[in-house]
Formats: sequence, C-alpha cells, structure tokens
Amino acid sequence: MKSITQTKSLGDMRTSISTHNRSSPRREGSTYLEVYLLDREKHRLETELSVLAKRRGRIEMRLSEIREGIAKLTSKEQEGSPTSRSPTPTHSEITALGECAPDSREWRRMTVDY
Repeated sequence: MKSITQTKSLGDMRTSISTHNRSSPRREGSTYLEVYLLDREKHRLETELSVLAKRRGRIEMRLSEIREGIAKLTSKEQEGSPTSRSPTPTHSEITALGECAPDSREWRRMTVDY
C-alpha cells in the first residue's frame, strides 16, 4: 500500500469503495451486478492502455526524429561547414551590425510598451 507521500493523485488512494469492502455481506442477486461493473472497469482500463501505447509510439517516433536532427547538426558542425556560425559573434561581427559600441559588452536595456 502506498503512503500518502507516494500518491500522485487522489485516484491512487485505495478506499473502502475502490477495494469493494462492505460492512454487511453481499446479497446473492448482486453478483451479476458486480461482474458487470468489473467487466466495464476492465474494458475502460484496456481502452486506456491502448491509448497510452499509441501515445508512447508517437513519443518514441518524435524522439527518434529529434535524435536524427541532432546527429545531422553535430555532423555538419564537425565537418566545419561554412553555414554553421559560432554561438558567440566575433568583435568584427558586432561592430559591423552596429549592435553595441565596440568596447562595451553589456546588455542594452530597452523599454517595452504594451
């Protein structure tokens, strides 16, 4: 049984209703009702499991695309292609763009009006 700190949501907590504990013995006619309720819960959980399997497949496919993209970009960078720029611009690039004064390397402060 999980302690209160290990539960992620209220649905994880086991109560007397979710464990089907009763204070009085079951009536004979309610057996079919219990079978029906358990069958519906089983169907719901199987559906949820199939949805999670599909979602997992989509996530794994996207992760493989991301890994391939990272591999392509790192291979381009290692080859030294002229299209790849260094993450920090050189001093001549900064002065050519006129972004800041040649000797200052501080951030410029700007006001934003909404």
